[in-house]
Amino acid sequence: MPEFDQYSQSYSQDIDKVIGVFGQTHDFFIRSKADIILSALAALNRDVSKLKLLDVGCGVGLVHPYIVNALGELRGAEVSGASLDIARKNNPAVQYDVYDGTKLPYADATFDGAVAVAVMHHVPPAQWLDFLCEMRRVVRPGGLVLVIEHNPLNPATQWVVRHAPMDENAKLLTPWRLRRLMKAAGVRQTWIRYVLFTPFAGKIFRLLDRLLERVPLGTQYAAGGKA
Repeated sequence: MPEFDQYSQSYSQDIDKVIGVFGQTHDFFIRSKADIILSALAALNRDVSKLKLLDVGCGVGLVHPYIVNALGELRGAEVSGASLDIARKNNPAVQYDVYDGTKLPYADATFDGAVAVAVMHHVPPAQWLDFLCEMRRVVRPGGLVLVIEHNPLNPATQWVVRHAPMDENAKLLTPWRLRRLMKAAGVRQTWIRYVLFTPFAGKIFRLLDRLLERVPLGTQYAAGGKA
């Protein structure tokens, strides 16, 4: 049984129990990831409403309600069948596909972008490069490859990972290692942006995030580039 089948029904509640000590719910962080994804797509200088995006390791599709209406098409690929059952029920406008965790079930250059949100730390390190190669393979030349990950340089992140039951076997990636792996996978013009320095939603705090995005202390980071 895939690791996340056992957490599919209570994923958000389990996360809320852990991160509640920092004064925010899981939904706050999901919305922040949606903003990162749409912002990165907009930076392609193309009409986002016409783009086709793949979410690799999409889980129960928590981020999808916040991005699906902005896109031309959204698809999700996931190894956990139980998670996909929930995703399909909650997001009828999104098409979901089961995959085996190694080979994505799509032809080369199918999508304008592929994103993996807090997924790679659940992938065995020996498979990290292959995972990224698959993401790049299914993205059209010049399209977006985007990975959002926990930042192991942040003490709060380390605490959350230690206390989250679904992260029991997690292996966090440093930003510079992920960037090297992306380049090795053929991703071009790579960049790193650090995010979520505070758990506050006010405009001044979101502005602070943008001002500090090069400082490697955000609780999470986004690594992107072009296929």
